[in-house]
Order: sequence, then C-alpha cells, then structure tokens
Amino acid sequence: MNIEAYKNQIIKKLIDVQDKKLLEQIEAVLNGNPIVAYTPEGKSLTKYQYIEHIESISESVADGAETYTSEQVRSHILSQKK
Repeated sequence: MNIEAYKNQIIKKLIDVQDKKLLEQIEAVLNGNPIVAYTPEGKSLTKYQYIEHIESISESVADGAETYTSEQVRSHILSQKK
C-alpha cells in the first residue's frame, strides 16, 4: 500500500471517531507533544506538562517539602485497610 492510500485509510477511520479524548490524543501526537501520563483525577498530561510537573515536584522537595519512603507509604496504606 502506498503512502497516499494509507493516509486515506486513516482519514476514513478518523472521520468516524466520536471520542473527544481520543481526538485530543491524536492531535497531541500530530503536534509532537503526545500524552504520556494521567493525573490521579484522570487528566491527561502531555510530555511537556509531565516534565513541568516533575520539575515542580523536584523544586518542592528541594525547598523542604515533606517526603516519605516507600516503606512509610506501604505501612500507611496497609494500616488503612484494617
């Protein structure tokens, strides 16, 4: 299949897409900024947003934000289940 036929096949499928989230993901990929993660609330994060988020967390930690070890988190979660 040549490239033009392949593009047309994708375009035909794209016309039928009704899922806004999927369309946003496609647009992000086409713009070179794909969705790479989601927040706990389900909000999508593009590559650049994710990097900004991680940098923000790193700055907070450097400024003295409270952190927890994996063992502390595990103990807390297991104690909540009882």
